[in-house]
Amino acid sequence: MRAYVIRRLILIIPTVFIVSLIVFFLIRLIPGSVVDIMVSQFQYVTKMDKQAIEHALGFDVPLIVQYGRWMGNILLHGDLGNSLWTRSPIINDIAARWPVTLELGFLGIFVAQIIALPIGIYSAIRQDTFGDYIARSFAILCIAVPGFWLGTLVIVFPSIWWNYMPSIRLIHLSVDPIGNFKMFIIPQ
Repeated sequence: MRAYVIRRLILIIPTVFIVSLIVFFLIRLIPGSVVDIMVSQFQYVTKMDKQAIEHALGFDVPLIVQYGRWMGNILLHGDLGNSLWTRSPIINDIAARWPVTLELGFLGIFVAQIIALPIGIYSAIRQDTFGDYIARSFAILCIAVPGFWLGTLVIVFPSIWWNYMPSIRLIHLSVDPIGNFKMFIIPQ
């Protein structure tokens, strides 16, 4: 067992490296850049101004050098860098969003268990019956439907069908626990 855990922990290193490569280079392959957005905000920007912005952000060097600098800062200094748009540290953005992400994750696990446990118990008791097939099919459908797509439908369809669009705003748990719970179920 110990060897298995050690092997898995060692495999984290190449996995994180490959994921970081994919994320870094895919972001850079998206048409346009933050420099183009910055330039579009100003009316009179020359080509030299654009080059100065690219130099200030470090975009004037090859992609592999940019990746090396980025990974070097993370590995050597624990620095995730600064936002290209606001120039504030990324760690501050992560810290501000972490509590909401954690709360949403716990709520997702809670709702999944409320749905999964009764279906699993029913399917175990009534194995290979018509109800079991329906329950298993429903469970597979719930697993197969992407959460981001379902979330989009929950927000968009009421606005189309009933002209109802809830305002999407954060209600903190410490301020209004009931409102916070309602906000996570269906944004309001």
